[in-house]
Amino acid sequence: MSVWEVEERDGIIVAAHNNPPMNYFIGASAAGLAEMLPRWREPDVRVVIITGAIPDRYITHYSVEELVDLAEDREDLIRRSYDLIYGWHTLLQSLSYLDKPIIAAMTGDTGGGGLELSLNCDIRIMQRGDYLLGFPEASLGILTGTGSQLLERAIGRSRALDFLLRSRYVTPEGALELGIVNELADDARARALEVAERLRTNSAVALTAAKRSVVRGANLPMQEGLRVEAEEWLKTIVTDEAIDAMRDYVAQPFDKRRDWVRDHGAWPEPGMATGS
Repeated sequence: MSVWEVEERDGIIVAAHNNPPMNYFIGASAAGLAEMLPRWREPDVRVVIITGAIPDRYITHYSVEELVDLAEDREDLIRRSYDLIYGWHTLLQSLSYLDKPIIAAMTGDTGGGGLELSLNCDIRIMQRGDYLLGFPEASLGILTGTGSQLLERAIGRSRALDFLLRSRYVTPEGALELGIVNELADDARARALEVAERLRTNSAVALTAAKRSVVRGANLPMQEGLRVEAEEWLKTIVTDEAIDAMRDYVAQPFDKRRDWVRDHGAWPEPGMATGS
């Protein structure tokens, strides 16, 4: 059973989750995601977008029906639980450690496993509308699979506990304010494609270096993290892309260099975490 629709265009892969009517994440979703990862690692793939294929649906959460079915046989549940939870950890870590940008184009409600998946993406673009984001697990008598660790690192201990203990949900605007998402858009998928196109034009070596430095250095002591960054910096400084870009920058008159930075980067604008 395939629940992913995949489209490739000029180095950009769009993987859209399609499990009507509610677009719940299920075992087949995880298996399909794992099967796609080897392709995503290939050098001709520059950016990956994860989104929903159903209008106004993203990845709502993991299927509670599937969990209830597992719980019917308690002994089997105990035997399978270890593989289930650690398999989920391995899958999300593989996604997080992918050496290229991953964008979550969040086109509807998302909670639990859907939000955990999104928190392992590098850029999260949330669609404006009557949507909610959160973690319902406590109200269901269970714990998140990875949410306690991911959310605490994203928004801090106190706010993470408030979400997890109270099964809190927030609006897209609230998620932006808290830093759970990076940007709001009227059409998250279209905006994600715009961002991906810009990323695709940047140096692949520089993007890989930036992601490795942040993701791999995050769990290291400062000095070890700086060593990772130094090693990645040395890889970037010798590339033709870097030398050409720096020459182009210094060729600009002083009063035009700010414009150059704006044209080649992501300038603050309304609806972005760094905008008004």
